[in-house]
Amino acid sequence: MMSYSLGIDKTLGIACLGITHPHTSGRVRAFQRMANTRFLGAYDESPLLTPFVDALGLESRSKADILADPDVHAVLIHPKSHLMADWAIEALEAGKAVLCEKPAGRGSSDTARIVETVERTGGLFQVGYCWRYAPSVDKMQEVLKAGRLGKVLQVRAHAGCSHGEAGTDHMRRPGDIGGAMFVIGCHTIDRILLHFGMPNSVNARITKFPAVFDASSREDAAGAILNYDDKIVTIDFMAWDPLPWTESWDITAYGTEGVMHSRPLPASYKIYDSGKNGHQEGWTEWNETSFPEIWAVRKTVYSPEIAEIGNPVYFDREARAFAEALRSGAPSNVPATQAHNINIVLEALFASSQKDGAEVSLTR
Repeated sequence: MMSYSLGIDKTLGIACLGITHPHTSGRVRAFQRMANTRFLGAYDESPLLTPFVDALGLESRSKADILADPDVHAVLIHPKSHLMADWAIEALEAGKAVLCEKPAGRGSSDTARIVETVERTGGLFQVGYCWRYAPSVDKMQEVLKAGRLGKVLQVRAHAGCSHGEAGTDHMRRPGDIGGAMFVIGCHTIDRILLHFGMPNSVNARITKFPAVFDASSREDAAGAILNYDDKIVTIDFMAWDPLPWTESWDITAYGTEGVMHSRPLPASYKIYDSGKNGHQEGWTEWNETSFPEIWAVRKTVYSPEIAEIGNPVYFDREARAFAEALRSGAPSNVPATQAHNINIVLEALFASSQKDGAEVSLTR
């Protein structure tokens, strides 16, 4: 079994396997800003590789060269979804640490293979659920663990897909569980599982409105219920969010002694305390003070279909977490098991929708 502990002072060598995901340039730049780190090439089967490496100042290399290079300690996996699991497994078996774009494949069959490889090799694998690096997410986790809200009985979550992404090829990959609800909605499932764990069962309606939108999108809106022994979580999702980033995204937890709203970007939270939980009665509000750029900025020659990421803050935080785990030998911040559980939940949601919202139990 391999062991990862690169050390504090050693230069971290990183390379890209796959560059077609719109998050790739944001992650590359995050590591380029990091001290004691260098990029050692990029590979993709796409013709977009040449403009990508030219724009980011990287070297084009073969996959075999990257995986055989002892100075490459970690790889960023960012190809199309049907290649994510295969390339991640190749990298892990070659002794590389892996930061893989979410959802880490087309469904649970892919993530199950990744989980098995991580267990077999002992490799470091982190999934790119970048939205969980908002301070408002950390605060909600802190509040929930402390029991500040009393007994949480109900949770409501909203998310959406903006910039017209729902109608792009990126959201219509063959073999994927679904479209926008899968590729973007998975961020919300990540947060629900982070805060509350796996549900017992789900109900869902994932809807296409043919009289309103053409066939370019797989789904246009969704509503879901996640059933727990002690709470109910409701999720709603819109594939055509008019806001240009995630301002509409919100998770609200309702407890017997308080209520908390949490939004990722611009990061904010709002907490109501009953006065019976050791905190003064009333509302506490917090907003992140710096918001220099919107999330997605512009299309480029290497990202012609979807605008590349302009706001670097979450990729910087994510890159630090990955590098710290690699250098110290600490566990992955977002492990393969999390990606697998998210895909299990999503598959159950789509299965429920196909049964007109009937309850689907989760196999654990």
